[in-house]
Order: sequence, then structure tokens, then C-alpha cells
Amino acid sequence: MSRHIEGVSHLDKGHELYQKENKSSKVLLLRNRGILYAVLIQDNRIRKVVREEKEEFPIGTVVLGKVLNVAKQFQGAFLALEDQKGTKGRTGFLQIKENIRYNPVNREADGRILCGDEIPVQIIKQAKGNKPPQLSAEYSLAGQFVVVARGSGKIHCSAKCKEAERIQLEESFEAWREAVLSKEPEKSDLFAEWDITFRTNAPYVKAEVWLKEANDLIGQLKNIDRLSQTRTVYSKLYEPEAFYLDFIKNQKISSLEEIVTDEKDVYKALSSHAYTSAVPVRFYEDKRISLQSVYALNTRLKELLSPRVYMRSGAYLVIEPTEALIVVDVNSGKSEKKTEPEEFYFQTNLEAVKEVCYQLSARNLSGMILVDFINMKDREHTAKLIEALKRETAKDSTPTRFVDLTRLGLAEMTRKKTSRTLEYTLRDWEWKEGRHETTEDQ
Repeated sequence: MSRHIEGVSHLDKGHELYQKENKSSKVLLLRNRGILYAVLIQDNRIRKVVREEKEEFPIGTVVLGKVLNVAKQFQGAFLALEDQKGTKGRTGFLQIKENIRYNPVNREADGRILCGDEIPVQIIKQAKGNKPPQLSAEYSLAGQFVVVARGSGKIHCSAKCKEAERIQLEESFEAWREAVLSKEPEKSDLFAEWDITFRTNAPYVKAEVWLKEANDLIGQLKNIDRLSQTRTVYSKLYEPEAFYLDFIKNQKISSLEEIVTDEKDVYKALSSHAYTSAVPVRFYEDKRISLQSVYALNTRLKELLSPRVYMRSGAYLVIEPTEALIVVDVNSGKSEKKTEPEEFYFQTNLEAVKEVCYQLSARNLSGMILVDFINMKDREHTAKLIEALKRETAKDSTPTRFVDLTRLGLAEMTRKKTSRTLEYTLRDWEWKEGRHETTEDQ
């Protein structure tokens, strides 16, 4: 069963960028041990896995918090997110910035943050260990095509947008702004009040689509401001969407072939949501074989958790995460050729570059990374290897950077930590032979 309504697609199918895309991605939504997972499969390989988390304050939630303590030594303040009476309620940490004007709702704003101030804040990072959740007073809302935040009328584009796309979006926005102001000059404050950031999906739709989304998000932000004036302290002023909707809106819609789920409630929610109006949604209902088995998820995920990764050439990688850094060793294996070994090492290293970058992304490994490539004597080969590394790391949606090649021939890389590792995400996954115990559990 699938749902695809002609005429309601957001995609501008005449766009030349759309024509160049191959639809090679699928999103699977399924339950394992009662937990809902979202799996992105691209080019027949698992690219990303996320799961629902039972969080009282998910990332994106806006709460009317109360300042408990101003910690000048940390240049921040600790805010209560819940009533602190009885059992100790949750708290969060707000970094104080000089260029931000804080507006407590229970007193006249004077640029300071004082104990007892009631301030609307957004959860931007979950608690980890003894560290409380990180908060921001500059709350923003993200749609499928734009991100809107209170600001000074600036326009930004995702770093992943190409130059031609950026110019096209900025010109479309300016044309719309001039058209509105020529008819309604009193709306000049509207443009001066909000910052808009175009996401990577924006170039693939008509201007009226992202304009409507921007207006809707501005309306929601204004509603948060209104609620902050009338609600009591610790009230939730905004709660984010279901995690799988957030996951889908972050995918590149021009390459998304379909969304498949075997959960009726999820299918029903997706069928009526704007995010999926351009993508077929299919309900999987074969009782003979599970959706998990159809896509061989157990086998594929076990391979992604294995420290050893075999490549087509016969060479292999050994991936070892440690407390301090991630170590990747490239081995030629039994495929080493005695004739022209230098060329063989070069080709093996080039193959390893793509596989290393894929594995780091799919496993969601982050921090400092050292890759021990096979030693090469030819300097030209080394230079080409570095260029290949720079190209591949630039493709990662998570900021990843090649730093340098050490004297010992180790490639230094960094990858920003944005969420938990794949191993942690699968901590409750039920395998045929039983539950997989992760090192983080141990």
C-alpha cells in the first residue's frame, strides 16, 4: 500500500538540479523490542540509524526556565527546568553571551541575568554524564527548507548549498521582500526581526513553498513569545515533532525514493504530513517475512559494528575506537601484488579513503581520528591521497576535516560530535542470538 497524490508535490520537477539527481535512498521505520527506529539506506548501504528516546526534554523543546545560580566563573547560568521542591528537578546550563539581550518575563529587561529570572530557553544539547543539558536563549525552529530565528533580518544558506543555488535563493527572497514592501510598507519590521537560513532542500522547491514554511515558523515563534508572557514558570512553550519526522525532513528529498514502514500509526501520521507530500509512503504488510528481514538489517548492522571491514580489492580496515581517539588501520591483506606494489598501494589507499569516510559516518564516530594508510614512496601519490581525503570528508553532512599527514604517515582527521554512536543507538536491538552488549553498557 502506498500513498502518492499527483499535483501536491512540493518539488519543482522542471528544476535542472532535480533532473540530475538519482533517487537512490530509502527510509525504513520499524520497531525492534518495542522501540521505533529510522534507518536510512542509500546506494544499498546503511547510512544512518536513529531511534526514539524517552526524553522528558528532547532537543528543540522550549521551556520557561528559572535562574538558580549565575556562575560567572563558567560565564553562564544554571536554570531550573522543573520545580526543585521534593525530589530534585532537572536543571540546564545557559552560556551567557555579551551580544545577546536576555528578556526575563518576570521583570524589566536591563541586559543582566539575575537569580530568580524567568527566561524562555531551548534545549540544544542533551545531558551527558554529570553535565546538565545545554540551553540557548536564542531559540530557533527548523523546517524542511528553512530555519528561522529571531535576529536582524539576515539571510544565510547552508554550507552544503552550491554557489548557484545560494544566488538563486537570495534573489528569490529579495524579489519577494520588495514585492511585499511595495504593497505593505508597514511590514518592514517583519523582515528586520527574523533571520532565515536556507537548508539544502530549499533549491529543489518553488519559492512559494519555502516562503509558506518560513511564515508558518515565524508564526510558531511568535506564539512561543506570547505563551511565555502568560504561562507559569517551568511550562513547556514548544515541543518538537516526532523524531522520525525530524529525521525525514533532514534528508535530501530529491534523492529519496520512498519511505517504508510496517507501523500503522506511523504510516497514518506520514500520509498526512507536509514533509512527505513529495515522497511515496508505503505500508509494508507482508505477514510472512518482517521488514527487518527483507532488508537483512541484522546482517548489515553486525557488519557495521565489526572492527574489521573488508573491501572489494581484498584489503581490509581495522577500526578501533578508544577513549582518546579513533584509530583506523589500512591493511593490504592477501591481495598484495608483487609486481608494481607502489601502484597497488596507491589504488588500495584510494579505495580505503572512501570506505573510511563511509564507516565514520555510518557508525557516527567522532572526535580525533588517526588513519594509518599503507606507506607509499611516491610523493605525487601521497598528494593525490590527501586531495581524495579532502574531497570525501567534505561530503559528510557532519563537519569532518582532514588536518594533516604526520611524519609517520598517519592521516589526522576530526569529526564533530553531534549525537551518539551507532553502537549506542543499537544498545537495545534484539539480534537472533540475543541482545548485543555494547562497550558503553560495559
